[in-house]
Amino acid sequence: MQQIRSHLEIETLYEISKTLSQTTDINKAFTSALNILSLYVGLENGTLALFDNVTHEVFVEAAPEMTDEERILGRLSPGEGLVGKIYALGVPVVVPDIAKEPAFLNRTGSWKNLKEDPRAFMGVPLRYGRNVLGVLTADRRHSNGPLNFDADIKLLTTIAYLMTSRVLLMQYETHHQDYGEEKEPQPNYTDERFPGIVCESKSMRDVLTLVMRVAKSRATVLLRGESGTGKELLARAIHDASPRAERSFIGINCAAMPESLIESELFGHDRGAFTGATNVRHGYFERADGGTLFLDEVGDLSLNAQAKLLRILQERQFERIGSEKPITVDVRVVAATNRNLEEMVRADKFRLDLYYRLSVISVTVPPLRERVDDITPLALHFLQALNTEHERNAVLTTDALELLRHCQLTGNARQLRNCIERALVASDHDELSAKDFYSVDDINWYELDLCSINNNEQNTSFHAANELAGFDERQRVIIALERCGYVQAKAARYMGLSVRQLGYRILKYNIPVKRF
Repeated sequence: MQQIRSHLEIETLYEISKTLSQTTDINKAFTSALNILSLYVGLENGTLALFDNVTHEVFVEAAPEMTDEERILGRLSPGEGLVGKIYALGVPVVVPDIAKEPAFLNRTGSWKNLKEDPRAFMGVPLRYGRNVLGVLTADRRHSNGPLNFDADIKLLTTIAYLMTSRVLLMQYETHHQDYGEEKEPQPNYTDERFPGIVCESKSMRDVLTLVMRVAKSRATVLLRGESGTGKELLARAIHDASPRAERSFIGINCAAMPESLIESELFGHDRGAFTGATNVRHGYFERADGGTLFLDEVGDLSLNAQAKLLRILQERQFERIGSEKPITVDVRVVAATNRNLEEMVRADKFRLDLYYRLSVISVTVPPLRERVDDITPLALHFLQALNTEHERNAVLTTDALELLRHCQLTGNARQLRNCIERALVASDHDELSAKDFYSVDDINWYELDLCSINNNEQNTSFHAANELAGFDERQRVIIALERCGYVQAKAARYMGLSVRQLGYRILKYNIPVKRF
């Protein structure tokens, strides 16, 4: 018996080494190796988990007996669960009966009936010097005969050495393909890889660096941030930088889909499925097969719609309305929301299981007020596009750009563009200065921190504050208006308020405003 096992182990190592050296697709190479391990020596449920430098988690790279959905769920922090412990400690682990092991989380749900069909679990680290690159695991049924943990661990350790070499080669090839022989340079964020994305701030550069890295994976991405921060542009960037770039990118606004049409929109319908269904309609998932589906405002979906979305994310299969034939699709989902999904989960307004499905990788896009360095390049970018659209040749003066840098742009980049377009359309000259933004009558959709624009106005506001300190608020507004000739923009600057804030006080205290 021992001789037979030794022969099988030699055959196993031969076949795995051949597969790892000859198969160019890294995932297929590892998957084939794990299949050989099961077929030749009975070590089943093999998994190879690698460390993700982006998310700082251990993720399942290959697992032939898991679905893609199960693999996605198998992300662990170092030290979490059995795999996380093996990665953190860098030592082999043997569990004689995983059903009795508290550290065995079975987060993927792929191990079933463990009490009726007990199994031993073994895992070894992929080591390179002092570094641990990942974890190789497998299990063996008790019903298959006597257990020999020493022999199994030695075999897995040898295979781990072979896999480590392949992982290192993969990392070397990826590094030099992306960055050349030198150290990683700062990406050029205005080139064709990121059309429409303009930035200079470090926080946004960090976001784009993360986007470039996660784009290469197949994991679902959740983009989080306020409205107008450019989440759809980032979703397109993820698609364009991914292996799916040549396939379809389909974007849909979940908030704009009527509840009664969600199922038809997502999954399509067959002819005759309902009154008016005269033709077959391909839904968004079917149209995005092989590509990327962008679900914008995903937090606005109803609980019923969330359940339907969860099903296809889990099974990657669906049926058109009016058909019982299952359709399988390969779609990478990128979702976006400006809502606090954690609060919605606690309030039972968003499904916890869908939340976990969507937030495999979460990317937070900072608001424009936290990346002031982006305002000037964005303003110039928008003005160039608006000049073309309106057949103008306008420029922004230094004081106009400084003014925009102090805008409290609650609508972020979208609001900045609207602000510039309104000033451009309202002006009859091509040199747009700060006064062109002051003169916009309907100013209540953005607030200007006018006191921060220059030292003179700061000093004026400071002296005014001291001078008006002894009066109540209504009297202060009246005095400011009188001293500024009832020009509200000047009075607002005099008081250190925005024009909208001053206008609110005029209405609140019913202060008569002189008309000339």
